[in-house]
Amino acid sequence: VCGGPGGMGLGLGCGGSSGADEGGGGYNSEDEYEAARVEMDPATAEQEHRFEKALRDKKGFIIKRMKEDGACLFRAVADQVYGDQDMHEVVRKHCMDYLMKNADYFSNYVTEDFTTYINRKRKSTCHGNHIEMQAMAEMYNRPVEVYQYGTEPINTFHGIQHNEDEPIRVSYHRNIHYNSVVNPNKATIGVGLGLPSFKPGLAEQSLMKSAIKTSEESWIEQQMLEDKKRATDWEATNEAIEEQVARESYLQWLRDQEKQARQPRKASATCSSAT
Repeated sequence: VCGGPGGMGLGLGCGGSSGADEGGGGYNSEDEYEAARVEMDPATAEQEHRFEKALRDKKGFIIKRMKEDGACLFRAVADQVYGDQDMHEVVRKHCMDYLMKNADYFSNYVTEDFTTYINRKRKSTCHGNHIEMQAMAEMYNRPVEVYQYGTEPINTFHGIQHNEDEPIRVSYHRNIHYNSVVNPNKATIGVGLGLPSFKPGLAEQSLMKSAIKTSEESWIEQQMLEDKKRATDWEATNEAIEEQVARESYLQWLRDQEKQARQPRKASATCSSAT
């Protein structure tokens, strides 16, 4: 059996068949079967926790949990290539097309009829294994590293050409499930898609700059609005003060006029003077 993630370098063939027969040929790998869903026992849960912590503390990697179904491997790869695990059907289709295109090579590592194998693997509920990992490493020209309860990969599948691109990393759990292992300090989404002039992380940087610019513009507009409000308030206050001063001045003038009116007039001393 070429079971799990470590059966292919890709120089190792599968001798004999295993599992249920389909169309006269055996399933190629034991990790293709839909295992019964069982709750983790305390020991396994602790092992999972230690694994997650070790990767985070020693490597700075984070395990992103993928939906537990037959597409988990393709989900993990889609998460790192497209940034969205729901792109798993696209990844699976491209992978199966690539395998068919290179059937002369990959058929040597499959124990059943190769066309039957590919048709079965196109189903969204069918698990992926080491053959698909090798194909995806070549498709995206990025190494695929598989981690299983340790901080070093138990297997690495290499692309056709060597480059410095960040590997696609997956973690293998309970001999049935794959998760995505990401390095939060390095942008990898889009790497391997052959996009012209593509620079990893450029989109995130552009979005950040745009967000900062928008935030600054919003702050400036807010400050201008506040200044306008303050100016309007000041003008209203100033007008109120001027009105109050004018009113008080007018009242004071009236009081002065009334006071003067009440004062007796002084007779002119020279009115009755001798002439």
